[in-house]
Parts: sequence; C-alpha cells; structure tokens
Amino acid sequence: MVQPDPSPLAEAATEFDEALEIYRRLGEQLLVTPLASVKQLERANGVLSELAGGEERLQAAGQKLVAALGACRDHQEALAKRVIAHVPAIQARNEQLHELMGELTAIAGEVSAVNTVIQGNGGTALSPTNAPEISAQVLQLSARAEVLATTARAAEYEELAVQAHGLHERLSLIGTRLQKVSGD
Repeated sequence: MVQPDPSPLAEAATEFDEALEIYRRLGEQLLVTPLASVKQLERANGVLSELAGGEERLQAAGQKLVAALGACRDHQEALAKRVIAHVPAIQARNEQLHELMGELTAIAGEVSAVNTVIQGNGGTALSPTNAPEISAQVLQLSARAEVLATTARAAEYEELAVQAHGLHERLSLIGTRLQKVSGD
C-alpha cells in the first residue's frame, strides 16, 4: 500500500528532530573530547565549528516548524469556522427528518388502529357495512404515505422515501381490496 506524502508539519518536525539529534550528538562528542594534545584540541575546534553550523540548521528547522504549526492552526481555525457555519444546516435537516419521521409514525399508528378494526380485535370486525368506511380510511392513509414519500424524496431522504412508498403501495392494495369486499 502506498503511504501518503507526509504533511508539511510532519516534514518540518522530522527536519527539526534530525537537526536536534545532530546537535545533541556533536555536543556530547565535544564534551567527552579530551583536550590534552594539539590534535585533540584541533578535533574539538572542528566539532565546535560543526556545532555552530548545527545551531544554524536547528534555528532554520525551528522556524520552519513554527511556520508549519502556524499554517496548521490557520487551516484548523478556518475549518472550525466552516463547521460552525454548517451547523444550522445540520439542525434544519435534523428538524426536517424529525418531522417526516413523525408523519411516518403517525401514519403507522393510524394503520395499526385500522388493522385492529379489520382483524376484529377492537370490538368491530370488518363487515360489508363498515368496509367502505375502512377502505376510505386506508386509501386516505395511502395518499398520506404517497405525499410523505414524495416529500422525503424531494428532501433527499431516500431511505425514508422508499419506506413511505412501500407503505403507500401496500395500503393502496389493501384499500382497493376492501372496496371490492364492500362491493363499491
């Protein structure tokens, strides 16, 4: 798997870390270098010169790291502003979904009540005399489900639209069958 390119912050941190490691190594080397002979003293002066160059590299890497941190912070702040500006849209969508789900729940509750009547569990079984009324209720619920499906689809709540459309089709079929039972 291909690794993504490191971010400017990661590159700057790596560069700073490498410069710091070189400086540390040279500093420790200088501190343990004996100074008893001319050759040792020349070696110490060479390490001291490398340390000066290392300090310059460390300072440049530190400035690059600070700049990368600043750029990251600026990007994060800009993103945070965009996120905060997007929150009202999320809230509006949540409210809209809540309303649509409330309508679906209301339709389902009314379907349950009608189903209880059809099955005779509510004390009134389906009969040719009440079939037209029940059929009208079912078809009215079917029409509400169809409106809900259309509204949900227009609002890009596809899953809810599919559920509402399926409910509409089932209710429409039941309502039509009930009309046939009643002889209408």
